[in-house]
Amino acid sequence: MQAERTLLAWQRTLIVLVAVALLYLRDPLLPGGAQTGGEPLHRLFPVLGVLAALGVLIVHLRRRWRITEHGLHDDTTGRPPAPVARPWALVLMSAAACLLAVAAAASALPA
Repeated sequence: MQAERTLLAWQRTLIVLVAVALLYLRDPLLPGGAQTGGEPLHRLFPVLGVLAALGVLIVHLRRRWRITEHGLHDDTTGRPPAPVARPWALVLMSAAACLLAVAAAASALPA
């Protein structure tokens, strides 16, 4: 049961990060109600990097979940499985969120 809750928590977190990355692609509204029209590429590259990292994490989580027969046991030892995600997955997710935050902060600076 705990492994299933952990998998669901990871999935919710990844879905929220995908939504935030896609919202970052939208042009910000200017005070007059008009939208900016230029330079969408400076927003696209960080988002593509974040989405690629999240794709790797989704594949990793699904493979680990299936290997442990939905969190029941570890095939090599027969004992309860290790955590759903490896430590590098947490580092990768944190790095993706930091990349998006730095891109958002850099785009907010005056030119």
